[in-house]
Formats: sequence, C-alpha cells, structure tokens
Amino acid sequence: MSDTTPAGWYPAPHAGNELRYWDGTAWHAAPAYLPAGTAASPGIPSPSGPVLPPYASAAGMPPAYPPYAGGPVQPSRPVALGVTALSIGIAAIVLGWIPFLGLVVAIAGAVFGAIALVRRQPKPLALTGTILSGVGLVLACLATFSVLSLIWNGSTTDYSYNSDQDYGSAPEDPESPAVPDLEPYAPETGPGSIGEPLSLPYVRETGSGTEYTAEVRIVDEDATDEVSSWNSLNTAATDGYRYVLVEMSVTSMAPDGVPAAFPTYDLSLATDDGGVYPYSFVVAGDDTTLLRDAGTIAEGDTASGLVAYLVPDDATDFLLTDLSGYYAF
Repeated sequence: MSDTTPAGWYPAPHAGNELRYWDGTAWHAAPAYLPAGTAASPGIPSPSGPVLPPYASAAGMPPAYPPYAGGPVQPSRPVALGVTALSIGIAAIVLGWIPFLGLVVAIAGAVFGAIALVRRQPKPLALTGTILSGVGLVLACLATFSVLSLIWNGSTTDYSYNSDQDYGSAPEDPESPAVPDLEPYAPETGPGSIGEPLSLPYVRETGSGTEYTAEVRIVDEDATDEVSSWNSLNTAATDGYRYVLVEMSVTSMAPDGVPAAFPTYDLSLATDDGGVYPYSFVVAGDDTTLLRDAGTIAEGDTASGLVAYLVPDDATDFLLTDLSGYYAF
C-alpha cells in the first residue's frame, strides 16, 4: 500500500488478503468481529480490483463493533461437582441393596450434591444427584440393618423350651424330674439279665479293645441331705426323689487315655422292676470329688470319685447297667 491510499478496509497482502484496516500509513490488526452485510462507504477501490466496503469512522479509525445479536456471552458455569453428584446418586440407587458398600456410596453422593448446591453449580444436576443419593441411603440403611439384625439374632438365639415348637414333651410338673425313658437292650434271661446280673468290675469293651474297667459300690442309698448341703442348686426338682451316691474307681486301658466323664455317661442305676436312671448333674462340695471332675485318666492310671443318681423315693434293689447288661453290686 502507498501513503497516498486513503484510509479504509482493504485485503492485506501480508496477511493472506485478510480484510484489515489501513489508516493511510499502516495496517491495523484484524478485528475480533466484522459484521457481515455492512453497507459500503462510497466506493474505495481495493488494490486488488473490486470495490470493498470500507468501514471507517469519520476520524479515519475503525469504529467500535456493534454488539452480538444474541446479547453478551456469559462465562460458562462449572458443572463438575453437579455431574459427579448425579453420577454417584445413580450408583447409590443401583448399589443400595448391597450392605455397607451402598451406604458408603450413598453418603458420598449426598456430600457431593450438597457441595455442588453450595457452590451454585447447575441446580438440576446437583439437586437430582442429592435426591437420588438420599433414596440410595435409605435402601442401603435397610439392607445394612437387616444384615446386622441377622447377625445379632444368630448370636442371641434363645434355645430354651418353647411349647409351640416340637422339642419333645415337657414335664407336666417342672418341680419334679421327668422319669427317664430308657429302653435297655439287655437280655431278658440268662447272664446279664435282671434276674441273673453279671458281677463287677465292669469292663468297657470297644472295637479296638478294652477301654476301661470300673469298680463300683453304693456309698449311700439316701444321700439327699448330704448332696443338698453341698449347694442349694442340688435341692431343685427333688420332690418325690432322692439322691443315691455311688463311688467309682476307673482304670484306663486306652493308649490315649479315657475322659473321666465317660463312665458317668455309660453307667446308669437300675432297679429290679426295669427302671433305669442315668447320673444326675450336681454341684460338688468343697471336700467332695466327683468322678467327672477327674479329667483324662491316662493308660494304666486309676481315678476315683462319686457319682450321684436321682431315683424315686420308693426305688429299691439297685443294679448297675450300661443298657446292654445288668451288674450286681
């Protein structure tokens, strides 16, 4: 361009013929916005030939550009927290049925939703995410509390007798012990029968050999007062019954030893009318040794102790039995 070219808008050769303003002496930078269809000033010839619409003010400088037809462009609002709250809220609904995990996700979604609302991020996103997280939180609480309830109930189950359940018949008189309902399969006649009991010591045989032997004798056929003096718990359910004390001396024959409780389980007191009475659990006195408290009897060792039996007041003529045979004292 020459200094004689009047000020105006021309294709700038140095800028790829981009339309720029020439002030008569120098080119100006390209404008940020040039409205299309602007009326041309009286034809100012372009160096390249066609008449171009000059867009100059009376002072010879580019005028201020007219405002954008859509109004001023507002700066974009951050949406990251709102989108995060919405995403976590959806996850909270999906995972709400999973105990503990759903609880954590729902709480996180509610927190993000609250922060998004406080920071004035798009309200639809933040509010929707918060509501979804709240619903997920309710679902997660129900699932979590259900699991905790099952765990708690399983650890505190009451196994006491319930008449609505079939645990067997309960005694009609809870103050009196139930009569044992044992059915010996001892021979009716011959050795080992009631009429022809075997002699002691008792020998416990198993498939691997002799387990233990036991010498047994009756110490007191009516020891109710003595047993009751050991502990007040021993007086419960004794109406119409009495305690019989038996002493057992058990010798172990098993290589691994024999728990002293085995003879008390194996051997019961019987009467000649066919009644069988297993051992009774009692609390021992300070100077009393119950056989079951002797621990494990090593092979070849002998342990002695008392065993208590609770029998009817009118029971007489006692025998010892392991249900497969009877033994005479």
